[in-house]
Amino acid sequence: MKIKQIEIKDFGSIYRQTIAFSPDMNVLYTEKERTRREIQAFIESMLFGRTDVPYAGVLWFESGGRNYRLTRDLHREEPYSELLCEESGELLDADHISEEKMALGISEAVYENAICISPLKGNTGAEIVREVQKQMTGFQITGDCSVDLGKTSQRIKMTRKGYQVQVERRKKADQLAKEKISAQIKSIRREIRDTEDQKNQLGEQEDVLRMNEESNGYHLLDERIGALETRNQAQIAGMCMTAFLALAGALLLALEAGSTILAVLVGISGILAFIAELNFEMRTVRELEKRKRMKSRWITRQNKLEGGRSSLEEELREKNMELSNLTEELREMEEYAYLPLMEEVEIDALNLAMDTIDKLSEQMYRQTGNRLVRTMSETLSGITGGTCHELMVDDEFHISVDTGKEVLPIENLRLIMVEQIYLAMRLAAGELLCGAEKLPVIFDEMFCAFDPKRLKAAVLWLIESSGRQVIISTSKKQELDVLQKTGISVNEISL
Repeated sequence: MKIKQIEIKDFGSIYRQTIAFSPDMNVLYTEKERTRREIQAFIESMLFGRTDVPYAGVLWFESGGRNYRLTRDLHREEPYSELLCEESGELLDADHISEEKMALGISEAVYENAICISPLKGNTGAEIVREVQKQMTGFQITGDCSVDLGKTSQRIKMTRKGYQVQVERRKKADQLAKEKISAQIKSIRREIRDTEDQKNQLGEQEDVLRMNEESNGYHLLDERIGALETRNQAQIAGMCMTAFLALAGALLLALEAGSTILAVLVGISGILAFIAELNFEMRTVRELEKRKRMKSRWITRQNKLEGGRSSLEEELREKNMELSNLTEELREMEEYAYLPLMEEVEIDALNLAMDTIDKLSEQMYRQTGNRLVRTMSETLSGITGGTCHELMVDDEFHISVDTGKEVLPIENLRLIMVEQIYLAMRLAAGELLCGAEKLPVIFDEMFCAFDPKRLKAAVLWLIESSGRQVIISTSKKQELDVLQKTGISVNEISL
């Protein structure tokens, strides 16, 4: 695959800019870092259909012996994409090449790692060495230099630790909850016993009243009240009769016999008799009221005992229901205690993930590690002009270089040599990860640390051996001058 031309209609700070590329060596020269980065970002956005920023443009490329034109416009209300095969005139699905972040058979991660190559980040030689070691590990195991398995494993362990803490807290909280429920159950059982004792006491009192009733005490009281009411009625009748007879006798004596004195005596006698009868009647009334009060107290006490018993029975039903609910809740908690918590499931999943990473790492290393090291050795020998014979990587991913005279660990190498190893690694990864089709390689200020001799050796090897389209993006005019002196046909793009 080779990029033939791009037309940037609108991307970032670039408007209506057309750039044509040769199929071999291209040098994009500009002192504006933003412009270089935006051109690279435009190419990647076109290939992978990024939608994070609005843009519009056209990209012409050749792939599989056929020429294509890819058009995208994200400024429209409905984003527009079109992929045209210029030989056949067939319109293809433009989104197909960016489906699931895939373009031309490679992932976006592979594109960023093996197609676009930038210099190592680091302020010191030691930092740069560590970065090479890390990226080498990622490439050998996963094919992605951005993956740091050590950090990934550490994050998994930290996440697992967090879940373990949650499990301990959950179990402690569950234990406290069970202890609280058990204490509530004991308390309710005591309350039930106390309530049952009160109910039994009321039952005994009811039995006493019932015995008194059965022993005719209550019936005798009723009979006595009836007798008193009958006597009271008789006394009232006698009083009325006495008053009538006294009044009648006094009138007869006064009218018929003409004896006033005698009539008065009869009247006084009648009054005295009436008073005597009234006194007896009042005693009867008092006795009757007393008996009625006794009966009322009896009935009130009986009703109170019955009401107290009903209240206690209702209280017992409520407490027994509460006891049943708490007992069931405790039983469920004890049953669920044997089931794994969600956090424990997550811990098992994390343990499985760590085991899987270890197994996959070992498997992928066996499959690709040796090939990568061999390809890196060949590439390193090529771009160094044979200065480095062989690159070696042990089981701990420590890198060493055989110079033909001695074997040196990467920590003892000059910084420029570390840069060359890094370049060889990225180029070798591109060979292994990009499949059968040769994809372009884009260098962004990659050769800043290279002297003219090393730059010439690296570029000659790229052109003669790799067969890939090369795009060097630089702000250093001397790189362009060196390349022009090599006799290589260079497509100069100055912006």
